[in-house]
Amino acid sequence: MSHTSLQPGGEAPVAPSAIRADNVKVFIETGPGTGTLADPSTPRALSTEEVKELVELYAQAARNALEAGFDGVELHCANGYLVNQFISAHTNQRDDEYGGSLQNRLRFLREITLAVAGVVGKERVGVRFAPLFATTDEDRVYLGLVEEDPHQTYIEAVKILEEVGIAYLSLAEADWENAPELPETFREAVRKTFSGKIIYAGKYTAERANRVIKAGWADLIAFGRPFIANPDLPARIANDWPLNPLDPSSMYGGTDKGYTDYPTYKP
Repeated sequence: MSHTSLQPGGEAPVAPSAIRADNVKVFIETGPGTGTLADPSTPRALSTEEVKELVELYAQAARNALEAGFDGVELHCANGYLVNQFISAHTNQRDDEYGGSLQNRLRFLREITLAVAGVVGKERVGVRFAPLFATTDEDRVYLGLVEEDPHQTYIEAVKILEEVGIAYLSLAEADWENAPELPETFREAVRKTFSGKIIYAGKYTAERANRVIKAGWADLIAFGRPFIANPDLPARIANDWPLNPLDPSSMYGGTDKGYTDYPTYKP
């Protein structure tokens, strides 16, 4: 999920298989402080040896994070990024130990989670998934993939995380206009399968967040875009204050505009 202009020597990015992503855009620089959204470049397939080397690089990245002062590490396994590509039958057409069956496609997830937990401690590891059950024709940035059986795919993935014993699971839901919510049967299966903390994110309002927590499906709710536009979001939610509208034109802009200039609420 990249572009040749972002790669060393202008080379192709890497992926489980040489399949170019569609219906998604990547942000590239077109000049100092300016950029645009572009179609991703076609990747080249990783060799089996390179996949194993990547597992070690995840462990090294975790060491780097600890040295930099981080408390823990969250593995981004969602939204069409590399781990998601290994999990998905759409993007993983390998015929080695990392492809074919669902358990083989989940092998990379298992290995990197174990590797990172071995560095930082399983109690300081989180994993993020984007278990989409529907898609959209909108041009998107990092949309993700809809599996033939998303329920089975992600419950099996969650079982791996439960076996490793990580601290939390973060689930990113569909966030386009009028996107469907995750099925209740899936939410309940996740809760039954995973004993750690569960975080949901994806265009949540305070009202919807409370509903999901009260249903027992989530321990925490994460807010993204509302936090960009409202630096005092917790206070606004707690006091039922109105929210600043988000300016989408300033997102992925490459500068501080739209990130540090939103006002706090003045009662």
